[in-house]
Amino acid sequence: MTKPTSNPSEQLAQALLLEQVSFYKKQLTTQFSADFLQPFLQLFIQHSPNIKLKEVIELEQIQAVVRRYAFEMQLGAGLLEFIGEIAQRLHVFSLQSTAQLQDIFSEHQFEIWLSKFLELENIHRDSNHFLKESPAIQQLCHYIATTTLHSKLPALFNTPYLDNTTESKYQWQQKLKSFSSRQQQRIEQKVEESMARFIQTQLVDLSLLSPNDLELLARNIWNEHKGNAISDYMNHLTPLDVEEFFVMLYEYWKELRQSAFIQDLILYGVKVFYDFYQDENLKDIFTAIGLDETDLTTEAVRFYPKIIQALDQHGILEPLITLILKPFYANPATLNLIEKHISHE
Repeated sequence: MTKPTSNPSEQLAQALLLEQVSFYKKQLTTQFSADFLQPFLQLFIQHSPNIKLKEVIELEQIQAVVRRYAFEMQLGAGLLEFIGEIAQRLHVFSLQSTAQLQDIFSEHQFEIWLSKFLELENIHRDSNHFLKESPAIQQLCHYIATTTLHSKLPALFNTPYLDNTTESKYQWQQKLKSFSSRQQQRIEQKVEESMARFIQTQLVDLSLLSPNDLELLARNIWNEHKGNAISDYMNHLTPLDVEEFFVMLYEYWKELRQSAFIQDLILYGVKVFYDFYQDENLKDIFTAIGLDETDLTTEAVRFYPKIIQALDQHGILEPLITLILKPFYANPATLNLIEKHISHE
């Protein structure tokens, strides 16, 4: 409460302030509060064709917001814990769902992505060169060959009759054992190298498939899996796995956003957007992003009453209105004006 004053103009100013605060509070909290808001929206929309983007916001302001919330802001520990809880519940929800892969990736989307993939001839050529020349691919193929041969054909590479033979007292037996061991190693090495080359050749040949063959292969894979339930894939993960994936993604983003390249890329994207729209009026910008008068009104009316109600219930609304109006009534110019009107009566 404001302390009482003895000056008549101050007393009247105080009375007007209280009356106006009460009036606005009533307007904002009645069941027709949405109707109270609509004229303001309509007035804004009516004049939006005359207001250009650069008149209400500058490029530096947008980039400052991006820097703060995309590059610098850290999530609190409580929110990270909450994200973990969300991740686990989403996992349970997915396990209970009957949705199929084609419900989240439609036939239409498959056709679009497949068409684009088949157009990327440069990537196909680069992939072929990588599979053919990369030392990493050669090592991988050799590892696959070695692992396969030793796990699938153990009898070929194990000679227990040699390993279990006791130390021979005859020199010719020792030489035979040594010779057999060396030949086995050479054969094993030759077979592994041949199989590794075969695997690498198959990978290279796969990358050389014609567009028609690639399309046929992609369609066969899609038709085989599109009817699978999402839960079939989620069964391979535990709730903890999903939670850790969320955390890993956040940690990765924290690291990635510190990259000078990524920051420059995002800020440049913002600049491109601003340069393109800065001379456009607000109405055209809203239209370009798919918003019209109905959308703006609907969303404002959707959230506005609940927010006002919460502010009032917590005793914030009246002090907020007072904070907005009080400087006007405390202004010496306002008090002088009131005093003039009082003196003329």
